[in-house]
Amino acid sequence: MAANKGLTFVTLDVLTHTKFSGNPLAIVRVPVSTSLTQEQKQVIAREFNLSETVFLHPALEGLRLPEWKIDIFTVPQEIPFAGHPIIGTACYVLSTYTPQSTGPVRGTFITKAGPISLEYCDGLVRASIPHNVHIHRHGLSSAELLGSQPALNKVVDAKSMRDQSPVVSIVKGMTFALVELSSVEALGHVTTTSTSTQPRLDPEWDESFVALYFYVCLPSSEEGLFNLRTRMIAGSLEDPATGSAASALTAYLSLQAGPRNSYRCAVAQGVEMGRRSDIGVDVTLSEDGTRVAAITLSGRAVQVMEGTLNYQ
Repeated sequence: MAANKGLTFVTLDVLTHTKFSGNPLAIVRVPVSTSLTQEQKQVIAREFNLSETVFLHPALEGLRLPEWKIDIFTVPQEIPFAGHPIIGTACYVLSTYTPQSTGPVRGTFITKAGPISLEYCDGLVRASIPHNVHIHRHGLSSAELLGSQPALNKVVDAKSMRDQSPVVSIVKGMTFALVELSSVEALGHVTTTSTSTQPRLDPEWDESFVALYFYVCLPSSEEGLFNLRTRMIAGSLEDPATGSAASALTAYLSLQAGPRNSYRCAVAQGVEMGRRSDIGVDVTLSEDGTRVAAITLSGRAVQVMEGTLNYQ
C-alpha cells in the first residue's frame, strides 16, 4: 500500500490573545512539490469545518520583503478575502520570520482580492485591507429583517428601526447588510436562521457571499476610539469574528460621519457565542471625505493545534 501524502497544518484562535476564544482558523502548508486541485482544497476545508481554512504557499524567493500566496476557503466555497484568516496567517508566518533589520516585521500576502501589506510587532498584526467599497442601491427592508429575525420583535419597535438597512460590499464577492440595533439587549436576541437573507444586489456585484452584520454603537473612548458590538449571521452560521464585515461597517460609518479624515474603531464580536473577538480597524478617507482611501485591520492570534493532514 502506498504511503499517504501528508500536509502539515496548524490551527489558531484569531483576533484574541486567549486560547479557546476568538475565531478558529486552520492553516495548511502547501509545499512547492505539491499541487492541490480546487476540489481537494474544498474537501479539506469541509473536513476542518471551520469558518475559513487557509492554504499557505511557500514564500516567493529573491524579494526584498517576503511574499506568500494564500487561498482562503469557507466550507462551501473559495472567497477572495476575509479578515480573520489574514490576521491569523500573518501572525503565524511573521512571528517566526527573521527580518534583515530591526523594527516591525513586514511582508505581503497575495490573495484573490489583491496584495495585502502586513506589519507585525509585539504579537500584533496590522494589515492593509483591499477594498472597493460599494453601497448598493437597494437596502434590506425592516420587514424582511424582522421576518427573518422574529425574536427581535420582542425587544425592537419596528417604527424605531430604519426602513432600509444599507447593504455594502467591501470588495466584489463579500457583501453585508449592516443592521443597527439600539441596545446590547437587542443584539442578544439575534439568532441564526434556517434560511439565508438575500438582499437585492446591484448588477455586476450580485455574485457574492452575503451575510447580516448586526451592530450597536457604544460610547466612544476619551482618545476618540469608536466602540462597536457586533454579530454576523449567515443563515445557520454565526461567526465569532468577521474582519471583512468589520471593515465594511467601519468604512460605511466613516463615510457617513464626516468631517474627519481618519477614524479608529474597536469592534467586539462573538461575545454571545462565548468566543469574544477584538477587531481593530483604522479607516482613512480621501481629503474631500467622499471615498475610502485606506483600511487597516489589526489583531492578534494564538496557536492551538498542529499536525499532519493525510489527503490521499
